[in-house]
Amino acid sequence: MKKYLIKYSLEFLVIVMGISVSFWLSNYKDTIENAEKEIQVFDDLFNGISSIDLGIENRTEAFKFDLDIIENLLGLSDFEKYNYDNLMVAVTDWRGFGLNQDTYSTLKEEGSLKYIKSKDIKIKLEKFYNSAGGGIISNMEDDKIMQREILKYLNYNYPILVLRNKEYNDESLILNFKSIVNKDLTLKSLIKAKHRFMSNKYDWILRYDKTQKELKGLIKFKLDKLLKP
Repeated sequence: MKKYLIKYSLEFLVIVMGISVSFWLSNYKDTIENAEKEIQVFDDLFNGISSIDLGIENRTEAFKFDLDIIENLLGLSDFEKYNYDNLMVAVTDWRGFGLNQDTYSTLKEEGSLKYIKSKDIKIKLEKFYNSAGGGIISNMEDDKIMQREILKYLNYNYPILVLRNKEYNDESLILNFKSIVNKDLTLKSLIKAKHRFMSNKYDWILRYDKTQKELKGLIKFKLDKLLKP
């Protein structure tokens, strides 16, 4: 009886150990796979967020250029490195900014973001892709509205400014535009309103740029840490 008890006990122990080893190996395999997937997700995120570097830089420069022109037109700065066509674009047009979320949206839809262990990074990603650009977009829409109002007002009251008289050089045309703005309070008021939204839009893209750089640095740090032997 004792012999059978020992025999069955050993068999049971072997079975339990086999199950435990199998379970441990399965968990170990899952851990390795999840770690590899986390690296891939961070790599995709880093490439995705880096792909908008040039777009942010170009839009920031364009926003600032237009803003400088408007401020000079309103007598708020001495910036003069622009021509009449530049002036008309700044006054009667608007510049947009597209928020590229393709990589993040794809990873989110696939459920790949679950492999990111850091809650802090997940929160920062959510804020960057869902709210960081909101200030740019809202002021861009207001800028667009004012652009239409100004163009409508100029077409009705000063069509010659829109058509451009080629008999005069840029300097003369710009001086004439400034003179009209100073005399016409309605036009000046419209341009001041546009200036406010353009200024806000520029401030927001600077914040967006800062947030993007911080997030990119955080992702790079995490990626380097995961890839470290």
